Amino acid sequence: MTADDLELADALARVLSACAPLPGERRALPAARGRVLAEALHARWAMPGADVSTMDGWAVRAADLSPGTARFGADGRIDMSPGTVSAMSSGSAGAGGRATGRPAGDLSSGTAASPIATGRTDLSPRTAEVELAVLGESAAGHPSAAVVGSGQAMRISTGAVLPPGADAVVAQEDVRRQGERLWIDLGRAGEIRPGHFVRRAGSDLTAGVEILSPRTALRPGDLALAAGAGHADVLVHRPPRVAVLCTGDELVDIGCPPGHGQVVSSNGLMLALQAEAAGAEVRDLGRVGDEPEALRRALADAAASADVVLVSGGISVGDHDLVWPALLALGAEPIFRRVRLRPGRPLAFARLGDARVFALPGNPASTYVGFELFARPALRRLAGHLQVERPRRRVVLAAPAEGAGRRTHCVRARLVDGRAEPLPSQVSGALTSLRGCDLLVLVPPGPGLPAGAEADALVLADPGVE
Repeated sequence: MTADDLELADALARVLSACAPLPGERRALPAARGRVLAEALHARWAMPGADVSTMDGWAVRAADLSPGTARFGADGRIDMSPGTVSAMSSGSAGAGGRATGRPAGDLSSGTAASPIATGRTDLSPRTAEVELAVLGESAAGHPSAAVVGSGQAMRISTGAVLPPGADAVVAQEDVRRQGERLWIDLGRAGEIRPGHFVRRAGSDLTAGVEILSPRTALRPGDLALAAGAGHADVLVHRPPRVAVLCTGDELVDIGCPPGHGQVVSSNGLMLALQAEAAGAEVRDLGRVGDEPEALRRALADAAASADVVLVSGGISVGDHDLVWPALLALGAEPIFRRVRLRPGRPLAFARLGDARVFALPGNPASTYVGFELFARPALRRLAGHLQVERPRRRVVLAAPAEGAGRRTHCVRARLVDGRAEPLPSQVSGALTSLRGCDLLVLVPPGPGLPAGAEADALVLADPGVE
Protein backbone atom coordinates (compact mmCIF):
# COMPACT_ATOMS: atom_id res chain seq x y z
CA MET A 1 0.00 0.00 0.00
CA THR A 2 1.32 3.43 -0.96
CA ALA A 3 2.16 5.69 1.99
CA ASP A 4 0.06 8.83 1.97
CA ASP A 5 0.11 12.20 3.72
CA LEU A 6 3.52 11.74 5.32
CA GLU A 7 5.32 14.09 7.68
CA LEU A 8 8.35 15.74 6.09
CA ALA A 9 10.92 13.76 8.08
CA ASP A 10 9.23 10.44 7.27
CA ALA A 11 9.03 11.27 3.57
CA LEU A 12 12.69 12.31 3.43
CA ALA A 13 13.76 9.12 5.23
CA ARG A 14 11.95 7.04 2.59
CA VAL A 15 13.61 9.02 -0.20
CA LEU A 16 17.10 8.56 1.21
CA SER A 17 16.56 4.85 1.85
CA ALA A 18 16.06 4.51 -1.91
CA CYS A 19 19.38 6.23 -2.66
CA ALA A 20 22.92 4.94 -2.25
CA PRO A 21 26.15 6.50 -3.54
CA LEU A 22 26.69 5.79 -7.22
CA PRO A 23 29.74 3.84 -8.50
CA GLY A 24 33.11 5.53 -8.82
CA GLU A 25 34.85 6.90 -11.88
CA ARG A 26 38.36 8.27 -12.38
CA ARG A 27 38.67 11.98 -12.92
CA ALA A 28 41.68 14.20 -13.44
CA LEU A 29 42.13 16.60 -10.55
CA PRO A 30 40.87 19.72 -12.41
CA ALA A 31 37.62 17.88 -13.18
CA ALA A 32 37.11 16.56 -9.64
CA ARG A 33 36.20 19.78 -7.82
CA GLY A 34 32.92 19.35 -5.97
CA ARG A 35 32.88 15.59 -6.49
CA VAL A 36 32.99 13.12 -3.61
CA LEU A 37 35.96 10.85 -3.08
CA ALA A 38 35.23 7.13 -3.48
CA GLU A 39 38.59 5.92 -2.14
CA ALA A 40 41.13 6.74 0.53
CA LEU A 41 44.10 8.75 -0.73
CA HIS A 42 47.57 8.28 0.72
CA ALA A 43 50.69 10.38 0.38
CA ARG A 44 53.09 8.85 -2.09
CA TRP A 45 56.04 10.65 -0.54
CA ALA A 46 56.91 12.79 2.46
CA MET A 47 56.09 16.48 2.46
CA PRO A 48 58.38 18.31 2.52
CA GLY A 49 60.84 15.82 1.13
CA ALA A 50 63.80 17.49 2.89
CA ASP A 51 64.48 20.09 5.57
CA VAL A 52 63.62 23.44 3.99
CA SER A 53 63.85 27.08 4.95
CA THR A 54 60.76 29.05 5.90
CA MET A 55 62.50 32.40 5.42
CA ASP A 56 64.75 34.24 3.03
CA GLY A 57 68.04 34.46 4.89
CA TRP A 58 71.13 32.49 5.73
CA ALA A 59 71.65 28.82 6.55
CA VAL A 60 73.97 28.50 9.54
CA ARG A 61 75.13 26.15 12.26
CA ALA A 62 73.25 27.08 15.45
CA ALA A 63 76.31 26.23 17.53
CA ASP A 64 78.14 29.14 15.88
CA LEU A 65 75.51 31.51 17.27
CA SER A 66 75.01 30.05 20.74
CA PRO A 67 74.75 32.55 23.60
CA GLY A 68 78.15 31.48 24.89
CA THR A 69 79.97 32.70 21.81
CA ALA A 70 79.77 36.37 22.85
CA ARG A 71 79.51 38.12 26.20
CA PHE A 72 79.75 41.75 27.27
CA GLY A 73 82.16 43.12 29.83
CA ALA A 74 81.39 45.76 32.47
CA ASP A 75 82.14 48.62 30.05
CA GLY A 76 79.56 47.38 27.52
CA ARG A 77 82.23 46.01 25.17
CA ILE A 78 82.61 42.38 24.22
CA ASP A 79 84.39 40.25 26.78
CA MET A 80 87.64 39.33 25.08
CA SER A 81 88.70 36.77 27.66
CA PRO A 82 89.84 33.43 26.26
CA GLY A 83 87.12 30.94 25.34
CA THR A 84 84.29 33.47 25.05
CA VAL A 85 84.89 35.21 21.74
CA SER A 86 85.55 32.60 19.08
CA ALA A 87 82.36 31.60 17.30
CA MET A 88 84.11 29.14 15.06
CA SER A 89 87.31 27.19 14.55
CA SER A 90 90.59 29.04 14.47
CA GLY A 91 91.05 28.75 10.74
CA SER A 92 92.37 31.41 8.39
CA ALA A 93 90.80 34.87 8.45
CA GLY A 94 89.04 34.20 5.15
CA ALA A 95 87.29 31.02 6.28
CA GLY A 96 86.50 31.72 9.91
CA GLY A 97 84.14 33.91 11.82
CA ARG A 98 84.21 35.81 15.09
CA ALA A 99 81.89 37.52 17.52
CA THR A 100 82.32 41.27 17.79
CA GLY A 101 80.51 43.41 20.34
CA ARG A 102 80.92 47.15 20.69
CA PRO A 103 78.91 50.25 21.50
CA ALA A 104 77.04 51.62 18.49
CA GLY A 105 79.30 54.02 16.66
CA ASP A 106 82.57 52.50 17.86
CA LEU A 107 84.98 53.23 15.01
CA SER A 108 88.10 51.87 16.67
CA SER A 109 90.86 50.69 14.39
CA GLY A 110 90.58 47.16 13.16
CA THR A 111 86.80 47.28 12.89
CA ALA A 112 85.86 45.70 9.57
CA ALA A 113 82.60 47.58 9.26
CA SER A 114 81.00 49.38 12.21
CA PRO A 115 77.24 49.89 12.48
CA ILE A 116 77.57 53.55 11.59
CA ALA A 117 79.96 52.86 8.73
CA THR A 118 77.46 50.47 7.19
CA GLY A 119 74.43 52.62 7.80
CA ARG A 120 73.16 50.57 10.77
CA THR A 121 71.63 52.83 13.41
CA ASP A 122 69.30 50.32 15.08
CA LEU A 123 71.92 48.54 17.18
CA SER A 124 71.85 49.21 20.92
CA PRO A 125 75.12 49.94 22.76
CA ARG A 126 75.08 46.35 24.04
CA THR A 127 74.54 44.60 20.69
CA ALA A 128 76.83 41.72 19.74
CA GLU A 129 77.46 40.46 16.24
CA VAL A 130 78.86 37.21 14.92
CA GLU A 131 80.97 37.30 11.78
CA LEU A 132 80.77 34.38 9.34
CA ALA A 133 82.19 33.56 5.93
CA VAL A 134 79.77 33.42 2.99
CA LEU A 135 79.52 30.04 1.24
CA GLY A 136 77.40 29.99 -1.94
CA GLU A 137 73.60 29.73 -2.16
CA SER A 138 70.75 27.24 -1.86
CA ALA A 139 67.76 28.42 -3.92
CA ALA A 140 64.29 26.91 -4.27
CA GLY A 141 64.62 24.17 -6.88
CA HIS A 142 68.42 24.46 -6.84
CA PRO A 143 69.76 22.83 -3.67
CA SER A 144 73.45 23.15 -2.88
CA ALA A 145 75.62 20.14 -2.18
CA ALA A 146 78.24 22.23 -0.38
CA VAL A 147 78.65 21.49 3.32
CA VAL A 148 78.28 24.43 5.68
CA GLY A 149 81.21 24.18 8.05
CA SER A 150 81.97 25.90 11.30
CA GLY A 151 82.11 29.66 10.81
CA GLN A 152 80.26 29.62 7.49
CA ALA A 153 76.81 30.72 6.26
CA MET A 154 75.00 30.00 3.01
CA ARG A 155 72.43 32.26 1.35
CA ILE A 156 69.05 30.50 1.28
CA SER A 157 65.62 31.35 -0.06
CA THR A 158 62.17 30.44 1.23
CA GLY A 159 61.40 26.82 0.36
CA ALA A 160 64.99 25.96 -0.49
CA VAL A 161 66.61 22.80 0.88
CA LEU A 162 68.75 23.31 3.96
CA PRO A 163 72.34 22.50 2.91
CA PRO A 164 74.36 19.77 4.61
CA GLY A 165 75.96 20.92 7.85
CA ALA A 166 73.45 23.71 8.50
CA ASP A 167 70.70 23.26 11.08
CA ALA A 168 69.12 26.72 11.35
CA VAL A 169 68.26 29.80 9.32
CA VAL A 170 68.77 33.46 10.23
CA ALA A 171 66.37 35.94 8.63
CA GLN A 172 67.81 38.32 6.06
CA GLU A 173 66.76 41.38 8.06
CA ASP A 174 68.95 40.27 10.98
CA VAL A 175 72.22 40.34 9.05
CA ARG A 176 74.44 42.65 7.04
CA ARG A 177 76.84 41.57 4.34
CA GLN A 178 80.03 43.07 3.05
CA GLY A 179 81.65 41.13 0.25
CA GLU A 180 82.20 37.57 1.35
CA ARG A 181 81.74 38.35 5.04
CA LEU A 182 78.46 38.28 6.95
CA TRP A 183 77.62 39.84 10.31
CA ILE A 184 74.66 38.46 12.25
CA ASP A 185 73.05 40.81 14.75
CA LEU A 186 72.39 38.63 17.79
CA GLY A 187 70.33 41.36 19.42
CA ARG A 188 67.85 41.33 16.57
CA ALA A 189 68.00 37.63 15.75
CA GLY A 190 67.57 36.45 19.33
CA GLU A 191 68.54 32.97 20.42
CA ILE A 192 69.12 30.71 17.42
CA ARG A 193 68.57 27.03 18.10
CA PRO A 194 68.63 24.05 15.71
CA GLY A 195 65.45 24.10 13.64
CA HIS A 196 65.07 27.90 13.72
CA PHE A 197 63.07 28.89 10.59
CA VAL A 198 63.34 25.32 9.31
CA ARG A 199 60.46 23.10 8.22
CA ARG A 200 61.56 19.55 8.84
CA ALA A 201 61.27 16.76 6.26
CA GLY A 202 57.95 14.95 6.68
CA SER A 203 56.62 17.54 9.13
CA ASP A 204 53.57 18.11 6.93
CA LEU A 205 53.02 14.52 5.79
CA THR A 206 54.90 11.27 6.07
CA ALA A 207 54.94 8.85 3.16
CA GLY A 208 51.98 6.48 3.17
CA VAL A 209 49.77 8.45 5.56
CA GLU A 210 46.09 8.88 4.62
CA ILE A 211 45.52 12.41 3.39
CA LEU A 212 41.84 12.28 2.34
CA SER A 213 39.19 9.81 3.42
CA PRO A 214 36.34 8.35 1.37
CA ARG A 215 33.19 10.48 1.13
CA THR A 216 35.20 13.72 1.24
CA ALA A 217 33.64 16.44 -0.89
CA LEU A 218 36.65 17.73 -2.78
CA ARG A 219 37.46 21.42 -2.56
CA PRO A 220 40.34 23.30 -4.21
CA GLY A 221 42.59 22.88 -1.17
CA ASP A 222 41.90 19.15 -1.05
CA LEU A 223 42.82 18.77 -4.71
CA ALA A 224 46.00 20.78 -4.22
CA LEU A 225 46.91 18.43 -1.38
CA ALA A 226 46.25 15.41 -3.59
CA ALA A 227 48.46 16.86 -6.30
CA GLY A 228 51.27 17.67 -3.90
CA ALA A 229 51.13 14.17 -2.46
CA GLY A 230 51.57 12.52 -5.85
CA HIS A 231 48.12 12.06 -7.38
CA ALA A 232 47.09 13.21 -10.86
CA ASP A 233 43.59 11.76 -10.75
CA VAL A 234 41.14 10.45 -8.16
CA LEU A 235 38.29 7.97 -7.92
CA VAL A 236 35.06 9.87 -7.25
CA HIS A 237 31.41 8.90 -7.17
CA ARG A 238 29.94 9.66 -10.55
CA PRO A 239 27.40 12.49 -10.65
CA PRO A 240 23.73 11.51 -10.83
CA ARG A 241 22.08 11.75 -14.22
CA VAL A 242 18.82 13.69 -14.10
CA ALA A 243 16.02 13.93 -16.65
CA VAL A 244 13.62 16.89 -16.38
CA LEU A 245 10.13 16.69 -17.86
CA CYS A 246 7.32 19.23 -17.67
CA THR A 247 3.71 18.28 -18.37
CA GLY A 248 0.58 20.16 -19.39
CA ASP A 249 -1.30 21.33 -22.49
CA GLU A 250 -1.09 24.91 -21.19
CA LEU A 251 2.70 25.16 -21.53
CA VAL A 252 4.58 27.07 -24.23
CA ASP A 253 8.32 27.17 -24.79
CA ILE A 254 10.53 29.84 -23.26
CA GLY A 255 10.68 32.83 -25.59
CA CYS A 256 7.16 32.27 -27.00
CA PRO A 257 4.43 34.70 -25.95
CA PRO A 258 1.70 32.71 -24.15
CA GLY A 259 -1.76 32.74 -25.62
CA HIS A 260 -5.02 32.89 -23.74
CA GLY A 261 -4.91 30.26 -20.95
CA GLN A 262 -1.25 29.43 -21.55
CA VAL A 263 1.90 29.89 -19.45
CA VAL A 264 5.60 29.76 -20.23
CA SER A 265 7.22 26.45 -19.25
CA SER A 266 9.65 27.97 -16.73
CA ASN A 267 9.65 25.13 -14.21
CA GLY A 268 11.88 22.98 -16.42
CA LEU A 269 14.54 25.68 -16.50
CA MET A 270 14.30 26.13 -12.74
CA LEU A 271 14.58 22.40 -12.02
CA ALA A 272 17.49 21.94 -14.42
CA LEU A 273 19.41 24.75 -12.74
CA GLN A 274 18.61 23.47 -9.26
CA ALA A 275 19.77 19.98 -10.23
CA GLU A 276 22.98 21.27 -11.80
CA ALA A 277 23.69 23.31 -8.67
CA ALA A 278 23.28 20.10 -6.66
CA GLY A 279 26.00 18.44 -8.79
CA ALA A 280 23.89 16.51 -11.30
CA GLU A 281 24.27 16.05 -15.03
CA VAL A 282 20.96 17.19 -16.50
CA ARG A 283 19.02 16.30 -19.62
CA ASP A 284 16.01 18.57 -20.22
CA LEU A 285 13.32 16.62 -22.06
CA GLY A 286 11.17 19.67 -22.57
CA ARG A 287 7.39 19.40 -22.23
CA VAL A 288 4.72 16.83 -22.98
CA GLY A 289 0.98 17.41 -23.25
CA ASP A 290 -1.88 15.84 -21.33
CA GLU A 291 -2.12 12.74 -23.49
CA PRO A 292 -1.71 9.42 -21.63
CA GLU A 293 0.26 7.50 -24.25
CA ALA A 294 2.63 10.37 -24.99
CA LEU A 295 3.19 10.86 -21.27
CA ARG A 296 3.96 7.16 -20.70
CA ARG A 297 6.47 7.18 -23.56
CA ALA A 298 8.14 10.30 -22.21
CA LEU A 299 8.37 8.87 -18.68
CA ALA A 300 9.74 5.55 -19.92
CA ASP A 301 12.35 7.33 -22.04
CA ALA A 302 13.37 9.52 -19.10
CA ALA A 303 13.70 6.60 -16.69
CA ALA A 304 15.70 4.47 -19.14
CA SER A 305 18.76 6.69 -19.00
CA ALA A 306 18.48 8.64 -15.72
CA ASP A 307 19.16 8.02 -12.07
CA VAL A 308 16.52 10.59 -11.15
CA VAL A 309 13.50 11.85 -13.07
CA LEU A 310 12.02 15.22 -12.11
CA VAL A 311 8.47 15.68 -13.38
CA SER A 312 6.66 18.99 -12.93
CA GLY A 313 2.87 19.12 -13.13
CA GLY A 314 0.04 16.63 -13.54
CA ILE A 315 0.30 15.10 -10.08
CA SER A 316 -2.78 16.39 -8.28
CA VAL A 317 -6.24 14.73 -8.41
CA GLY A 318 -7.85 16.50 -11.36
CA ASP A 319 -9.10 14.85 -14.52
CA HIS A 320 -5.99 16.00 -16.39
CA ASP A 321 -3.48 15.01 -13.72
CA LEU A 322 -2.10 11.96 -15.50
CA VAL A 323 1.41 11.47 -14.15
CA TRP A 324 0.61 9.10 -11.28
CA PRO A 325 -1.62 6.81 -13.40
CA ALA A 326 1.05 6.79 -16.10
CA LEU A 327 3.75 5.75 -13.61
CA LEU A 328 1.59 2.96 -12.25
CA ALA A 329 0.78 1.78 -15.79
CA LEU A 330 4.53 1.54 -16.46
CA GLY A 331 4.98 -0.70 -13.42
CA ALA A 332 6.52 1.90 -11.12
CA GLU A 333 6.94 1.03 -7.44
CA PRO A 334 5.05 3.72 -5.50
CA ILE A 335 6.76 4.88 -2.30
CA PHE A 336 4.57 7.77 -1.18
CA ARG A 337 1.80 9.85 -2.69
CA ARG A 338 1.47 13.01 -0.59
CA VAL A 339 3.29 14.94 2.15
CA ARG A 340 2.03 17.29 4.84
CA LEU A 341 3.55 20.31 3.19
CA ARG A 342 2.54 23.73 1.96
CA PRO A 343 3.23 24.42 -0.82
CA GLY A 344 3.47 21.00 -2.50
CA ARG A 345 1.17 18.56 -0.75
CA PRO A 346 0.54 16.37 -3.86
CA LEU A 347 4.27 15.60 -4.20
CA ALA A 348 4.86 11.90 -4.94
CA PHE A 349 7.87 9.58 -5.12
CA ALA A 350 8.27 6.25 -6.90
CA ARG A 351 10.85 3.88 -8.42
CA LEU A 352 10.64 3.18 -12.14
CA GLY A 353 13.26 0.61 -13.04
CA ASP A 354 16.54 1.94 -11.68
CA ALA A 355 15.31 5.52 -11.69
CA ARG A 356 13.89 7.47 -8.76
CA VAL A 357 10.94 9.59 -9.89
CA PHE A 358 9.88 12.79 -8.14
CA ALA A 359 6.45 13.92 -9.31
CA LEU A 360 6.25 17.57 -8.28
CA PRO A 361 3.17 19.80 -8.34
CA GLY A 362 3.17 22.26 -11.23
CA ASN A 363 2.87 25.51 -9.30
CA PRO A 364 6.33 27.14 -9.35
CA ALA A 365 6.74 27.45 -5.59
CA SER A 366 5.55 23.86 -5.09
CA THR A 367 8.09 22.60 -7.65
CA TYR A 368 10.88 24.66 -6.11
CA VAL A 369 10.18 23.71 -2.50
CA GLY A 370 9.63 20.04 -3.33
CA PHE A 371 12.98 19.88 -5.06
CA GLU A 372 14.83 21.53 -2.17
CA LEU A 373 13.26 19.36 0.51
CA PHE A 374 13.42 15.97 -1.22
CA ALA A 375 15.09 15.82 -4.64
CA ARG A 376 18.19 17.78 -3.72
CA PRO A 377 19.04 15.54 -0.73
CA ALA A 378 18.51 12.50 -2.97
CA LEU A 379 20.92 13.85 -5.58
CA ARG A 380 23.55 14.60 -2.97
CA ARG A 381 23.22 11.15 -1.44
CA LEU A 382 23.64 9.56 -4.88
CA ALA A 383 26.72 11.72 -5.46
CA GLY A 384 28.23 10.38 -2.24
CA HIS A 385 27.83 13.38 0.05
CA LEU A 386 27.48 12.79 3.77
CA GLN A 387 25.75 16.14 4.32
CA VAL A 388 22.69 15.97 2.11
CA GLU A 389 20.28 18.57 3.48
CA ARG A 390 20.63 22.32 3.28
CA PRO A 391 22.19 23.87 6.39
CA ARG A 392 19.67 24.73 9.08
CA ARG A 393 19.70 27.73 11.38
CA ARG A 394 17.39 29.28 13.92
CA VAL A 395 15.99 32.56 12.71
CA VAL A 396 13.88 35.30 14.21
CA LEU A 397 10.89 36.33 12.12
CA ALA A 398 10.79 39.97 11.10
CA ALA A 399 7.05 39.66 10.36
CA PRO A 400 4.29 37.15 11.10
CA ALA A 401 4.35 33.83 9.21
CA GLU A 402 1.07 32.15 8.37
CA GLY A 403 0.45 28.57 9.45
CA ALA A 404 -0.99 25.77 7.31
CA GLY A 405 -3.14 23.78 9.70
CA ARG A 406 -1.90 20.18 9.89
CA ARG A 407 0.88 20.83 7.42
CA THR A 408 4.34 22.37 7.70
CA HIS A 409 4.39 25.69 5.87
CA CYS A 410 7.62 26.41 3.97
CA VAL A 411 7.64 30.20 4.03
CA ARG A 412 9.95 31.74 1.46
CA ALA A 413 11.96 34.50 3.10
CA ARG A 414 14.92 36.81 2.80
CA LEU A 415 17.62 37.22 5.40
CA VAL A 416 17.71 40.90 6.31
CA ASP A 417 19.95 42.16 9.13
CA GLY A 418 20.01 38.67 10.61
CA ARG A 419 16.22 38.29 10.65
CA ALA A 420 13.94 36.27 8.38
CA GLU A 421 11.68 38.55 6.37
CA PRO A 422 8.88 36.59 4.63
CA LEU A 423 8.54 37.47 0.96
CA PRO A 424 5.47 39.60 0.20
CA SER A 425 3.80 36.82 -1.81
CA GLN A 426 3.44 33.25 -0.54
CA VAL A 427 1.11 32.20 -3.38
CA SER A 428 2.37 28.86 -4.72
CA GLY A 429 1.45 29.73 -8.30
CA ALA A 430 3.32 33.07 -8.24
CA LEU A 431 6.89 33.17 -9.52
CA THR A 432 7.40 36.34 -7.47
CA SER A 433 7.08 34.16 -4.33
CA LEU A 434 10.58 32.87 -5.20
CA ARG A 435 12.29 36.14 -6.06
CA GLY A 436 15.25 36.81 -3.78
CA CYS A 437 14.55 33.75 -1.63
CA ASP A 438 17.41 33.08 0.83
CA LEU A 439 15.58 30.88 3.33
CA LEU A 440 12.82 28.34 3.62
CA VAL A 441 11.36 28.99 7.06
CA LEU A 442 9.73 25.85 8.45
CA VAL A 443 6.58 27.02 10.21
CA PRO A 444 5.30 24.02 12.18
CA PRO A 445 1.69 22.81 11.92
CA GLY A 446 -0.67 25.18 13.67
CA PRO A 447 -1.93 28.73 13.39
CA GLY A 448 1.42 30.30 12.47
CA LEU A 449 4.09 32.35 14.21
CA PRO A 450 4.12 36.03 15.23
CA ALA A 451 6.85 38.53 14.45
CA GLY A 452 9.78 38.02 16.80
CA ALA A 453 9.22 34.26 17.10
CA GLU A 454 12.03 31.82 16.39
CA ALA A 455 11.84 29.06 13.80
CA ASP A 456 14.07 26.61 11.95
CA ALA A 457 15.03 27.59 8.42
CA LEU A 458 16.86 25.96 5.55
CA VAL A 459 19.58 28.27 4.27
CA LEU A 460 19.44 28.35 0.46
CA ALA A 461 22.16 30.94 -0.10
CA ASP A 462 23.97 33.80 1.54
CA PRO A 463 22.11 37.04 0.91
CA GLY A 464 22.63 38.15 -2.67
CA VAL A 465 24.51 34.97 -3.62
CA GLU A 466 23.08 32.42 -6.03
